[in-house]
Amino acid sequence: MRRFLFLLLLFIVGCGPSTESIPLIDGMVDNFNDGNRANDLGYEWTSVSGGGETNATIFINPGGVDDRSIYELLIGGTRPFGSSGSQVSGARVALGSSSKTANVTAYEGLEISMRGTPGSYIIQIGSAAITDHDYYNSYVEVTERWNVFQIPFGLFLQEGFGTDRTLTRHDLTHIAIYSNITGPYNLAADNVRFY
Repeated sequence: MRRFLFLLLLFIVGCGPSTESIPLIDGMVDNFNDGNRANDLGYEWTSVSGGGETNATIFINPGGVDDRSIYELLIGGTRPFGSSGSQVSGARVALGSSSKTANVTAYEGLEISMRGTPGSYIIQIGSAAITDHDYYNSYVEVTERWNVFQIPFGLFLQEGFGTDRTLTRHDLTHIAIYSNITGPYNLAADNVRFY
């Protein structure tokens, strides 16, 4: 009887929810040239604001980093002066779902082109292994001119308030762009891809 119960338990565990790791073939997340909010994986960009007096709005706007660009992602928002880390304003897009995650083990990092209100911005990568919201962040300095940021995975670090986990790159769930400055800001982004 014990053996039967043990085998039944193994069967139930084996039939439980699992996550499929889908390789990202060409590395492209979104170049916005289709003019809509959906990225190349079919997930929509959304505005994110959290904490008192923060706000964020996104648009797909004509323009972009170079002559091949037709549209860009435009993020506008406000973080109040004296904001803490929990007061976020920006945009986010999924790379997967609860049953499928993006596998980017074939790549060295994330590339994104940005321009906007000068200051510090956070580029975030989410992983299914993170359950306490201490995702992997990298900080970049944006100017009013377009800059192409190639950020190696080694520069994406947790903030340290959650469980320390190594970025494995086979279970990515989202990319987010957040303002790290206080006050109103506008930010344009284009050609988001893994390189």
